[in-house]
Amino acid sequence: MQTYLVEQMEGDDVIAVRIINAPSPFKAAAMSTDRHVTLRTWEKDWIRVTDENRGHIFAYCFVSDGDSDTSERGPTKASGKPRKAQKTDQRAG
Repeated sequence: MQTYLVEQMEGDDVIAVRIINAPSPFKAAAMSTDRHVTLRTWEKDWIRVTDENRGHIFAYCFVSDGDSDTSERGPTKASGKPRKAQKTDQRAG
């Protein structure tokens, strides 16, 4: 197991810090908060996980109630396009 520094963030401010032993940074984020997380997509409330041995930093956010994807890879879109691009394509066609 790897040791990770897990910081709960509000914007750029650290509001909570924990040291977590976990098999991956994703699991460390989830274990630290007792909530489902996914890859960060610019939310104000997010989790920063630092692997201090390797110098890597990971960013996650909390999964909303409507999002059922809790895998390490994060949510994906069927077409691979952002939501706005999909809406634009639908209007044009």
